[in-house]
Amino acid sequence: MRVESQSPFIPPALGRRSHHAESLGAVALDTLVHDCTAFAHFLVDLPPRARVGMCSEQEGFAEVVTEILTNQAVLGDKAGITKSDIEAFQESNERVAMLDARLPAIKKLVEMMEETRALEDDKRQRQVNAFADSIERRAKTTGDKALLAKYEKTRTYRSAVAKKGVKTRTKSAKAAEVDGTEAPAKG
Repeated sequence: MRVESQSPFIPPALGRRSHHAESLGAVALDTLVHDCTAFAHFLVDLPPRARVGMCSEQEGFAEVVTEILTNQAVLGDKAGITKSDIEAFQESNERVAMLDARLPAIKKLVEMMEETRALEDDKRQRQVNAFADSIERRAKTTGDKALLAKYEKTRTYRSAVAKKGVKTRTKSAKAAEVDGTEAPAKG
C-alpha cells in the first residue's frame, strides 16, 4: 500500500512508510490533548547549549531531499550513498515531519498555558493586595491589633511587592532621564 506523503521530506514514491507516517497532518492550534508517545523512542533532552553549532534546515532543503531521493536508485551507489545512509536520512526526515506536524499546536498550547498562568497569578496577587487592605481597614475600624499580627505575612508580602514596583518605576524614570526620554507610565 502506498500512502501519499503530507511532508515534503518523505516522498510517497519511495514507498517506505512507518506506522506513524499517516498521522503527519498538521494539528489544529486549539488542540488541548497531545499524544506524543510515538516520539518517545527518539525524543531527547539535550544539556544546556548543546544545540550551539548544530546545523539547521535552510531554504531549498525540500528540493535537496527530493534530488537525493530521486537519484538514489540509479546513482546512489556511484555517489557513495549507501542504502543504510538513505534509510537513516529518511528516518530523520520522517521524524522531523512528525515533530513539525505537532510543534505549532504544542507551542500554542504552551503559550496559552503561560498566558493563563500569568492571568491567574495576577488575579491572586491582586486578591492578596485586597485582602491585606481589608485586614488593615478592619483592624483599624475594630481596634483589633491581634488581627494585624495574624495576617502579618500577608501584609508584609503586599508591601514588599509594592516597594519593588516603586523601585522599578524609579529606576526606569532615572534611566529615561539619562537617555533624555520619558519613562513609560506604569501602574
